[in-house]
Amino acid sequence: MKTQLEELLDDLGSLKEVFAPVVELRAGYTLLIGERGIIPRLIREVNEVVRACGSLTDDAVLSVVDLTDRIEQIAMLKHKVEKWRAADFDTKLFQGRLGLNPGINTDNSMGLSKLRNTLEIATCLDGRLSNEALIQHIYKTPTRTSFAALDHHARVLREVLESEKSGYEAYSTLVQLDREAWMNRSGDHLDELVTRNQQALDNGETLQSWLDYVRLREQVEALGISRLADAVENSKIDIEQVEGAYQAGMFDVLAREILREDPELGRFSGHSQEAIQDKFKEYDNKLKQLQCEQIAWKIDQNTIPFGNMAARVSERTERVLLEHECGKKTRHIPIRQLLQRAGNALVALKPCFMMGPMSVAQYLPPGTIAFDLVVMDEASQIKPQDALGAVARGAQLVVVGDPKQLPPTSFFDRIIDDGEEDPTGIEESESILDATLPMFPARRLRWHYRSQHESLIAFSNHSFYESDLVLFPSPHKQTDDYGIHYSRIPRGCFVNRKNLEEAKIISEAVREHFRHRPHETIGVVAMSAEQRQHIERAIETLSKDDPVFQEWLDKDAMRRESLFVKNLENVQGDERDVIFISMTYGPPEPGAKVYQRFGPINSDVGWRRLNVLFTRSKKRMHIFSSMGSDDVVVTPTSKRGVQALREFLSYCETGILHRTERYTGRGPDSDFEISVMAALRDRGFECIPQVGVAGFFIDVAVIDPGNPGRYLMGIECDGATYHSAKSARDRDRLRQMILERLGWRIRRIWSTDWFKNPQGELAPIIRELHELKSPGVPGERDHESAVEKIEEIIEEAEFKEAQIDTFAFDEGGLKERLLRFDREVIRLEVPDTPDNKRLLRPAMLEALLEFTPTSKVEFLEVIPPYIRQATEAAEGRYLEQIFDIINASVENA
Repeated sequence: MKTQLEELLDDLGSLKEVFAPVVELRAGYTLLIGERGIIPRLIREVNEVVRACGSLTDDAVLSVVDLTDRIEQIAMLKHKVEKWRAADFDTKLFQGRLGLNPGINTDNSMGLSKLRNTLEIATCLDGRLSNEALIQHIYKTPTRTSFAALDHHARVLREVLESEKSGYEAYSTLVQLDREAWMNRSGDHLDELVTRNQQALDNGETLQSWLDYVRLREQVEALGISRLADAVENSKIDIEQVEGAYQAGMFDVLAREILREDPELGRFSGHSQEAIQDKFKEYDNKLKQLQCEQIAWKIDQNTIPFGNMAARVSERTERVLLEHECGKKTRHIPIRQLLQRAGNALVALKPCFMMGPMSVAQYLPPGTIAFDLVVMDEASQIKPQDALGAVARGAQLVVVGDPKQLPPTSFFDRIIDDGEEDPTGIEESESILDATLPMFPARRLRWHYRSQHESLIAFSNHSFYESDLVLFPSPHKQTDDYGIHYSRIPRGCFVNRKNLEEAKIISEAVREHFRHRPHETIGVVAMSAEQRQHIERAIETLSKDDPVFQEWLDKDAMRRESLFVKNLENVQGDERDVIFISMTYGPPEPGAKVYQRFGPINSDVGWRRLNVLFTRSKKRMHIFSSMGSDDVVVTPTSKRGVQALREFLSYCETGILHRTERYTGRGPDSDFEISVMAALRDRGFECIPQVGVAGFFIDVAVIDPGNPGRYLMGIECDGATYHSAKSARDRDRLRQMILERLGWRIRRIWSTDWFKNPQGELAPIIRELHELKSPGVPGERDHESAVEKIEEIIEEAEFKEAQIDTFAFDEGGLKERLLRFDREVIRLEVPDTPDNKRLLRPAMLEALLEFTPTSKVEFLEVIPPYIRQATEAAEGRYLEQIFDIINASVENA
């Protein structure tokens, strides 16, 4: 009973799901059976609906779900038929020719066939047919006759093509023709193919050459270089490039074979090698430090002699005496006596003595102290007789010096006049360097790294050192901040062993230097002592009138390398960032002939003095000259110094004589460098190969696109420059250290890395170059250079001199000239000054006419203070011009 009830409940649940829309079936109080029951009623309604479906229910096994699907399909079909009739495609597109009429018992097979054929033709015309003329013909005449004619032509063409195919296969077999290659140029254009075939028929005599080419190509394929033949045939490379392409392929094969045969080379990595180099640099520097510590430790192990501990101080010696003297504040015993009584203790404590030759003779009694090694520096300045005492006190001798620089001189031994206007008290004699050079083995130190621009040393290297020095190139290709610069002083005159105009302009240039470049050290060198003194006075005068300039000078004086003003004889050993040179010599008056008297330069070793002069600067050397190279007359009997002076002036004027171009004209050392330069050029960076002057060249220098006067980077390739180094220290540490000190940014590309992955090596360099390049437009600068400022000073001085000439040689007396100068110059330029404070007011004018001062010193001495102090400060700048007018008037009178 229970089972039957459960089955009835399940059936009832199924009825509820099937007849879900019937509300009474879901109610719990509804009768299920009987005349008023819901189930008999549902049965009657279902039978009525099934009978209404007619033939759809003939199938005895048809389920309700299947019947529902059929009904839905009929509804969808009805919707499509209505949509088709509403669109009326047959009438609109085919003018009713298809005769399609959807419905029951209607045969549309003919119309559907027409539709399918039409669609197939349309698809062919739209996508597969490329002959435009044929397409247009079909569109214009889509008739039965037209299609019949096309069918006939197609059969004829097919027969022709079959005949062509059989002929082609026979011809292709004979000449081994590549159909794809033959058809490639004409593509699907029949007329081009016909033209190409006709050309072949018209040139039948070349068939033999073609057969020869086919046989040759077989040989090329046998050698494994068929890709080269493919590139030629497809016009990817020109016939002139075949040899180069062949060599490139062979070299590539050989290189890979070498890497395969040498596993160590194949495993080489530039990053690993650079890591090794960095370690080497670290260890090499540590080794230097440890060597210093080792020396200090060895000295610390020395036994210091205790000495005599006597009651009387005069009898004490060695350590006892030293301790006693260290405890005293005054009344120390003489140094010579200290060294004599405590010499052994001093040597044990401080085994290295630094003394001049005269100090050795004065403080070291003979026989008291013997040295293992004596080193003489600047030996070209030491006379043999002065050096003898130091030589006798050592077991070994090392003499260090430059035989091309100044010999020993004494200003008190004798006077050389020889009719010169500039008598110079000197004696030129042989130095200990000259005496020992031919007697003992010599080693030349060739590396020059003081000058931060190669042009600063290039002239001396060529003229005095036989181009034997190794010069490191500068990263500053063309800039006013580095190198040699030359300024001609048009009105400079050499009178009474001095040149007032040069001194005046140099003093102004020194002030401008401190104004704009106080971080650069500076020195001034003159050709005579008188000129040096006059330059010093000119600078002093400027500083008195300009308190700010005086503050700059005072601040500079506190530096280790402060401003110096020296003459040619005493500048050896000094160096500064910037050197101003007053050539001093010139005509006695503007336009006159230059006397051929050049003081100590005329001597036999005058060229040595010039060599010292030309090698004092580290960054920039500026020459101020009142004469040109043509003013220096050179004859077969002229001294070497005079010849060098003329050549140097010519070099300064033109930059051509013994030119020191960073672009050497040398080609790259290897194809490796050519490849690197080509890759950089493709990325927009121009390069110059083998940049340098003498002895050392950077393989590739990259020019700054925004500032062509500067190199962005130097790229070293592991070629001749790298493997020619004599030591690992030179190759991997010192050379790069010097270049980086000069301002270079050095990067290295290893050939094996470049061969394996050139783009991988190039990418980080390109990124860095973009970071380093100047953002501005080439040629633009945001500040005025020091050279341009000096040229402005010279132009201004020239203008003032010309202005003075206008008044100094005017008709009338001195009073009229000064009044005209006041009226036409001062009052126009300073119009707001009250009359009672003007420089040339009546009281000042009378004083100037009475005392006629020709310099600032005389002006301060003779003009009463109350007159000077009542003058407007702004007009004080015209005093020098007034002095020049007075001076010219006095001379003319």
